[in-house]
Amino acid sequence: MNVIRAVCVAVSAGLLWTGGCGGESDAPADPRAATVDQQVRKKWGKGLDELPSVNLSIVSPHNEDIRNEFQWAFSLHHAVQYGSKVSVVWRDVGGGSTAVLRYLLNVYDKSDTAEIDVVWGGGQYNFQVLAGKGVLQPMNLSDEVAEQIPATFGVIQLRDPNRLWCGSAISGFGFLYNLPLLKRAKIDPPKQWDDLAAAACFDHICLADPTQSGSAAAAYEMIVQSAETWPDGWAKLLAILGNTKKFKDSASGAANAPVVGESALAACIDFYGIMRVAKAPDVLFYVSPEGQTAYDPDPIAILKNPPSAELAQRFVDFVLSRRGQALWALRVGETDGPIRNALGRQPIRRDFYGHHEGKLLPRVTNPYETGGEMKVDLKMRRVRFGVLRQLVRAAAIDNRQFLRAARKKLIETGSEPRRRAEFNRLPDNVATREKIAEVAVRLGDKAEAEKITTGWQRFFRDKYKRVAE
Repeated sequence: MNVIRAVCVAVSAGLLWTGGCGGESDAPADPRAATVDQQVRKKWGKGLDELPSVNLSIVSPHNEDIRNEFQWAFSLHHAVQYGSKVSVVWRDVGGGSTAVLRYLLNVYDKSDTAEIDVVWGGGQYNFQVLAGKGVLQPMNLSDEVAEQIPATFGVIQLRDPNRLWCGSAISGFGFLYNLPLLKRAKIDPPKQWDDLAAAACFDHICLADPTQSGSAAAAYEMIVQSAETWPDGWAKLLAILGNTKKFKDSASGAANAPVVGESALAACIDFYGIMRVAKAPDVLFYVSPEGQTAYDPDPIAILKNPPSAELAQRFVDFVLSRRGQALWALRVGETDGPIRNALGRQPIRRDFYGHHEGKLLPRVTNPYETGGEMKVDLKMRRVRFGVLRQLVRAAAIDNRQFLRAARKKLIETGSEPRRRAEFNRLPDNVATREKIAEVAVRLGDKAEAEKITTGWQRFFRDKYKRVAE
């Protein structure tokens, strides 16, 4: 069977995304399809088009490129190993990682199953919440996987001790900038978070709403922790928020702003930045601030009472295998690499980097060897994470026009001490670590949360008006 015939078989088997065998197709011919078809015939006595089909349902905030590459590779893998095709149903819950978390908690509050097999992507915090709510069931992680994916990296947990979730990739945070736009605005290329807080960056930044994006919330926590104290960290973050031209509902949307010229700068997760730089390396640049970014896992887990528990485990095994990890970081066309779109993420397995040395995409580096990771107060991060999301929402999104006016006035008056002190002043109920912990508990009650956030909205609106006078 030649390559064209093999790809046509794959299309009819439901393994390719689009296109037909008669001519036009936007999915490239994958030379591996011919080999896979031969392996299937040898092992199972029939071709890909003759195999039975099984269904796997996944809910994920991951983009289409990631979904397509993993679906294609896993489908071929499963056909050879288990003699059946896999039809992946990607459940759309109408948003990113926060929407996924909200949806699953709501469903399991009313039922013992979500009729979904796997939840994949969204950050450590969300998976810790899901695990704590009893929404996940233990996975069978092999000793080999546990050996290659450390339990912790620095102080960051990479997998759950009870194997309820495990990181599938590892991510850092930083910012993306459009160099021509920076030059036009006479802004020096930034190197640290502090540079985004400079007056020159006013009206040149795009950010994401942290109540909609878990990665945005993680980035804001890192900005806060890059200062020595909570008040100083908040002041730095608030200056950046005040410099923001526009807030997006997703981290991906924010990262697109420098690409399309909507803003010169955007905070983003590393792989969003890396892949955009790859498409315009003379225009776009991504920076992970040295000593000011911590790495975070992008987990995968099996949901409680899944429709296809065995198939869910097989998908997890594939994603965490060295072969599955290759999809994250190899160039298109490399053995075990993606066939259509480079993904540009950092694999979480330690052994991957030595095995594929010299084959990685540009800017994909071994996080275990960089030595530039940020030292994070993990306890404070865990307590403050949900609080900071709502605080930023009240301070910068619900009061955007008032914040903008206050920040502009502060810049025009040379950061007059009286105005600066008022601008940076925190609500009394989050002024200290102890009070933040108390508020974090109260936010768990819907009635209390409404009272607290409404009070914050009023507090920030009133003080911004005083600063802008």
